[in-house]
Amino acid sequence: MSQGHIAVFTDHSRHIPYESLISYYPVLFYTQPGRCPASFEQIASTEIQEAEEHEILLYVVDYKTREEELAIANQIRAVRPRSKILLIKEAIRLKGDFPYHTVQGDGMLRLFSYRPAYPNELFAEIQHIIHPEYPILKDTIAFILPIFNEEKRFNYVKDFLESLATFISEDYIHASINFFDDASSDRSKALLQEYRSIVMEATDTLFTVGYLEVHQVEQNTRKAGLFIEGMKNVSSDYYVFVDADNSFRIEDIARLLTIAQEGYYDIVVGTKDLTIEDRGAVRRFMSFGKRNLTRFFLPKGVTDSQTGLKIINRRVVHRLLPYLHVESGLAIDLELMYAAKKERLRVYQQPVTCIEREGSHVNLVKDSVAFLKTMVSLYQRHRKDEVPVK
Repeated sequence: MSQGHIAVFTDHSRHIPYESLISYYPVLFYTQPGRCPASFEQIASTEIQEAEEHEILLYVVDYKTREEELAIANQIRAVRPRSKILLIKEAIRLKGDFPYHTVQGDGMLRLFSYRPAYPNELFAEIQHIIHPEYPILKDTIAFILPIFNEEKRFNYVKDFLESLATFISEDYIHASINFFDDASSDRSKALLQEYRSIVMEATDTLFTVGYLEVHQVEQNTRKAGLFIEGMKNVSSDYYVFVDADNSFRIEDIARLLTIAQEGYYDIVVGTKDLTIEDRGAVRRFMSFGKRNLTRFFLPKGVTDSQTGLKIINRRVVHRLLPYLHVESGLAIDLELMYAAKKERLRVYQQPVTCIEREGSHVNLVKDSVAFLKTMVSLYQRHRKDEVPVK
């Protein structure tokens, strides 16, 4: 009995090595550009009919142009209404790019964000679709930790890294720790690289997962680039964004992870404004002002946009990224919450304990001005989005 084929309709713009990634199944390729001068619709119809001569387990549609992608998908469904289709997408998509209501038929339709750094994910997704009775996909967790000029207070980073590594090795073995260096000018990255070998030898689990990575951001982005690069280039089911200076307790991180993995909420955030320790009067006053000024931009039930602890479910990453801008700096948290509100995501806020560490890189005047500028930009975007199209 034939094991079946996988039909790939592609323009090769993403340069995905399908034959090497899907070696277990015979792959049939259909590429319109080489079949001119016939029209796209004529070629697609001919190639879909050719594919029907084989036992097709899954149709993979990989086109940069959304119109061509949907045209192929609907022509496939016109022939086989219950066919399984996997649409290949970018990590960052257009706002509202959810083609579920535009593809005909009632077969399984999945969207897959292809990341060149993790090519084997594609085969795992295909195998999961074809054989859901043999799941090979496990919940993975990526801890995203920002660092910037931490040499003088590296002891805090070291302490947190040790606690986090122990926590992961005991309870979350399918996890990774990802440091993003925001263009430090001191020895922060070198210290991390030196300490990496020590941590990797701390437990056998770290060796098997391969697990502590240090990523570099070329220009200082005041945190914004770390959010964007983390979700865009790191593969995970859950993204845990947490400050690396040991200001949050592992117990709180574990509690938020438990809530996130229940599967109902898209984003889980920790609020620290009512629990933070060792914060000066000026910082408390500024925080109070920000909470009141930003209330309009926050999802229901969220009062604190600037916490350093957030967990984001992979399924909503492509809906958030189009709203985020690297120029937002420390206000990227507010921009993220605004995106969640616009996309009507489910967000849960949980109080957490936070300790204000000495040597913070926050500049009260400059960062407050930048924050206000982001607020104005968000308000202008909101007004523009609310204007009815004539």
